[in-house]
Amino acid sequence: MFDVGFSELLVIGVVALLVLGPERLPKLARDVGRWVGRTRRYVNRVREEIDREVELSELRRLRDEIEAKAREATSDLDSTADAVEQAVHATLDDVAQPSSEAIAPPATKSK
Repeated sequence: MFDVGFSELLVIGVVALLVLGPERLPKLARDVGRWVGRTRRYVNRVREEIDREVELSELRRLRDEIEAKAREATSDLDSTADAVEQAVHATLDDVAQPSSEAIAPPATKSK
């Protein structure tokens, strides 16, 4: 984020020592350290929250895709079951209706 090297930190420290003096500099360093720590923790919490939201949205999208595929598979299965049921009924109807050959008496042989 900020590109601050060791030399820049050393210059800031020397200027702070000259401006604030050796009595107030340690207290200021502690306060700055606390604020930096709090800021880092806050940024990390925000980053984790964003990551959780992204994962949650991905999981919701996957759930929706799976539900759509399940509905599609169910409708395919229902249509296949209807086709099989119709075929079975048609076959049963054909078996139940005797054909004209089955009704005719067998031919007798004349002597």
